[in-house]
Amino acid sequence: MSRIRRTGLWAAPLVAALTLLIIHLASGPREDQQDDSQDPNARRLDRLRSVPYTSVTETTIDSTNSGVIVYDRDRAYKGYNLYCSRVRPEVRLIDMQGNLVHVWTYPPDSVNTWDHAVMLGNGDVVLIEKFKYLLRLDWDSNPVWRNRMEVHHDVMPLADGTFYTIVRDIREHRGLQVRFPAIVRLSADGLEIDRWSTYENWEEMGAVLDRRSFLDTVLDSLIATGNAALADEDLHKRPSLRKYSRGNRVYDYFHLNTISLLPETPLAGDPRFRPGNLLVCFRNVNQIAILDGDSKEILWAWGEGELEWPHHPTMLADGSILVFDNGVERKSSRVLEVDPETRRIEWQYRGDPPGTFYTYEKGSAQRLPNGNTLISEGNEGRAFEVTRTGEIVWEWLSPETQKRRRVQIYRMERLSPETVEPLLVGS
Repeated sequence: MSRIRRTGLWAAPLVAALTLLIIHLASGPREDQQDDSQDPNARRLDRLRSVPYTSVTETTIDSTNSGVIVYDRDRAYKGYNLYCSRVRPEVRLIDMQGNLVHVWTYPPDSVNTWDHAVMLGNGDVVLIEKFKYLLRLDWDSNPVWRNRMEVHHDVMPLADGTFYTIVRDIREHRGLQVRFPAIVRLSADGLEIDRWSTYENWEEMGAVLDRRSFLDTVLDSLIATGNAALADEDLHKRPSLRKYSRGNRVYDYFHLNTISLLPETPLAGDPRFRPGNLLVCFRNVNQIAILDGDSKEILWAWGEGELEWPHHPTMLADGSILVFDNGVERKSSRVLEVDPETRRIEWQYRGDPPGTFYTYEKGSAQRLPNGNTLISEGNEGRAFEVTRTGEIVWEWLSPETQKRRRVQIYRMERLSPETVEPLLVGS
């Protein structure tokens, strides 16, 4: 039940104020009516950031400075690197020198944005065509199955052959068009088994999560202070609530962007951290959370006041949690290792100076078997491996360009030689 319905005698004026808010949101300024006193480059970047996701970097680049530019053979973890092209229907596998050793491809639709893919043990890949379908290809790029669905961001294979993925669900909420993501479990054949909807559970989620960045909190605050007519301007200043452009005014409530499975760790005796629970990331409310694997009840959450638009949390073998913190307000990114019991940050990587490592959106961090961390700086089309002391021992820049702009990546994953080389020998 919304706050307006609980306010008794104040309900009528508050409803009127909310109506004014919605009318103002629906009209809104056009892009060609922006303040010309702003720096032109700042205006261009702001317009770029109003788009949900882009595929190329903001700045033009020297295409000769591409591929693997740093490789410390003694300290880097040797393996193979999996990523999606994002501008053509390809999943690519490269070696440590940046050489292409295998590619999966599929006849393109009118528009292709392959955001993310995972490789299975037999060499199949399951990939995301954003908001269109989930596709499984075998090692030779033959389709195994394709499920048309509003899928986005992540797919997680399970030991029993099933998968978790994320889909969008647009609902009307307080007079606005709002995206509420859902977690869907699929069979080995790609058929839906069940789903858990944030829309159907958002009130219960609000009772557990920190509500400071919730869309409802912002709207309630504007109404309570009599500033409903300024909502469009106010929301535009908040990156996590900024409206999408392209003629649509759709807000994204939680923006679920990651789903991973908790492994066996020394914390397994605590029911919050038992294997099989789900670790997820709610980007727009700046929090990561652990859900019960069966009921999807939120058992643990952290991040509001510390994280800014986070991505890709994973639980490590010792029970700590690695998470990519984009830092959209401070304009610098970092990778954090957090103790979930004490909620203390035990390790972090930042640029030196901090602003030299920054991706406004996208990004991932993978802890490697040798203790190093592989980091994807998505907006810059860059991936690099750092030691525990922050030394870069491997660095790669996407060699793909469009109009002299480097193609971005969503995630890069390092695969072990034991996983990949038997497939290469047999192909």
